Amino acid sequence: MFLILMIILSVTDALKVVIQSMHHCGQRIVSMTPEMLAKLRRSLIKHEGYKNFPYTDSVGKITIGIGYNLTDRGLCDDWIDEQYKEDIHYFYQQLLNFPWFQQLTLDRQIVLIDMAFMGWKKFLTFNKMIKAIEQHDYNEACYQMLNSKWADQVGQRAKDLAHAMATGVYDV
Repeated sequence: MFLILMIILSVTDALKVVIQSMHHCGQRIVSMTPEMLAKLRRSLIKHEGYKNFPYTDSVGKITIGIGYNLTDRGLCDDWIDEQYKEDIHYFYQQLLNFPWFQQLTLDRQIVLIDMAFMGWKKFLTFNKMIKAIEQHDYNEACYQMLNSKWADQVGQRAKDLAHAMATGVYDV
């Protein structure tokens, strides 16, 4: 009797894994067994590749990851919102390495986080701006922001952020 109960529980647990439903990007998904998922992943990586950066596939579609077709599928709101949260957390944590960062007004902190979206390594090249902020010279920081290739590339965004850096207030 105990053996039959154990078999029934094992089968029941296995079935739960197979039929468990989840929601992702507004669609219901039926889960697969871990073995099936692992085998499928190996197959797709073999055929599609595993790319950390977007590329153009054999039929001209922008693709990323394991064959994820950005051209036709785009990104769902849930993924965008989750990635936004991760990015904000990452840049905030990076900026906390500057001892002066937490003493800035919240709006100046927002300016720096917004700028960090250009890429952290690129952000760190703004040496003169960073030095000016460290010395509480926000007009100089504003000047350095506007006197950059980045400002030419992003136009009004740079003007808005530089004004907020100079004044300490960001009306958005």
